Amino acid sequence: MKLLFFGLLLISMSVFAAADNEKQILEMEAAVAQQQQEQQILFQQFQMLQELRRHEIAQDDQVAQTGSDMIISGEAPKYEDSAIQRKKRTERIRRYTDELNELYTRYQETENERRALIEQLNGLKPGKDSLAE
Repeated sequence: MKLLFFGLLLISMSVFAAADNEKQILEMEAAVAQQQQEQQILFQQFQMLQELRRHEIAQDDQVAQTGSDMIISGEAPKYEDSAIQRKKRTERIRRYTDELNELYTRYQETENERRALIEQLNGLKPGKDSLAE
């Protein structure tokens, strides 16, 4: 009788363990999907900022090429106005660069977290092939 009870207890524990393992697997898969979504958002933000920065650099190059030949509404621009515009453009380029570096760092952090989650997930699924990255 004790042996039967012990056997049933082991079977029920293994069923609960399997259900708990399956729950962990589902939670890990959801976490991996969330990390991938966050990475996609970061990448899109990175691309937008990169394009804004490229535009500012192109404008800066265009102004440098035209130089003093640039005439606004029939008048030559004042040096002070040109210097202010150049300073603002340089500041925007610097700010975009800083933001791009920050986004890149955040992207790398989420990639590392995602890889760690995948390794944990693969540890929960010892008999299955590793997930495609």
